[in-house]
Amino acid sequence: MNQATVTLERQVRPVHPGEVIADLLEDLEMTTIDFAKKLDVSAETVEAIVQGRIPVTVDMAIRLGKALDNGPQLWLNLQQKVDIWDTIQEKAEDYGKIYSIS
Repeated sequence: MNQATVTLERQVRPVHPGEVIADLLEDLEMTTIDFAKKLDVSAETVEAIVQGRIPVTVDMAIRLGKALDNGPQLWLNLQQKVDIWDTIQEKAEDYGKIYSIS
């Protein structure tokens, strides 16, 4: 089973990257304000991501990857799984009308 199939067939929403960031900040004993300063973004932006209200953008993924020394791809992959799942939930009826042409 490939990764796309796993995401499509998932019954539970994937973890938003903000939840991962919240856990990391807790482990580091760092506030969102201090982390925002490290990332050179507003505390409101970090707080909105941590709360899952906004997505991790490419720019933010690069900042996170540099700050946490794990690269941007991890953050983009986490966000992409959430985006795909959310869109499938929102448009499931429309997608149900589409069949493979191969």
